[in-house]
Amino acid sequence: MRHVRDRIRGLTERRRLLLPVEVIVADVNRVLRGWAGFFRYGNSARHFATIRWYALRRLALFVAKRHQRSAAFGRWVVGVASANQLGLVDLSGIVVAPRPNRPWREKPNAGGERRR
Repeated sequence: MRHVRDRIRGLTERRRLLLPVEVIVADVNRVLRGWAGFFRYGNSARHFATIRWYALRRLALFVAKRHQRSAAFGRWVVGVASANQLGLVDLSGIVVAPRPNRPWREKPNAGGERRR
């Protein structure tokens, strides 16, 4: 969790204020998708919600700093003015729960081999 928060913080820091918001959102989405793809198996829905909330907060602060306005303005832009929260990926509903006596991943190994 700390590693992904550090990555998001690095992508939304002040030295990147000159980049368009779409570029920042694309970078954050890439990190979130990669992290979610790795941790989607198991009991991680609560952690996904926490990380997405953190990414929304950082994105709101980035927008506020970019427009030299208050943090409330950034929260308004991300939460109210934008219909899809500026395109930030949604991590809810992608968790695959572990089930007994079944493999976590549905796909077999390469070439259809079984486990050795």
